[in-house]
Amino acid sequence: MTYEWQGDDSPPEFDSKLADSYIGKYILIGVTYFNKEGAQLEQIQMHGIIESANTEGLTISLKGKKSGEFWVMPPVLNAIQPAKPGSYSLHSTSEVIENPDLFSTWSVTRP
Repeated sequence: MTYEWQGDDSPPEFDSKLADSYIGKYILIGVTYFNKEGAQLEQIQMHGIIESANTEGLTISLKGKKSGEFWVMPPVLNAIQPAKPGSYSLHSTSEVIENPDLFSTWSVTRP
């Protein structure tokens, strides 16, 4: 499931108990950016550990080639799914991630 984010959308109701259950989990994230005409601008993939989750967003401590960086994901919990066990190859970085806990894919339309 890919969550489509328009940038000015209000996120759905936030479930604090569910958000708390994500803290410490390893997540894979894919983001595809489009312009307002629908043309793809950029596609990125990243992975890391969810450090915090609240109504301001989910803070991910990135690992691998982006180690030391943080990414804040919008607080849309229904955009997060359990990941099936296995190896995941990231095309954008050539990294292989083994058995992550969660994944999230986004389509973002830039204004």
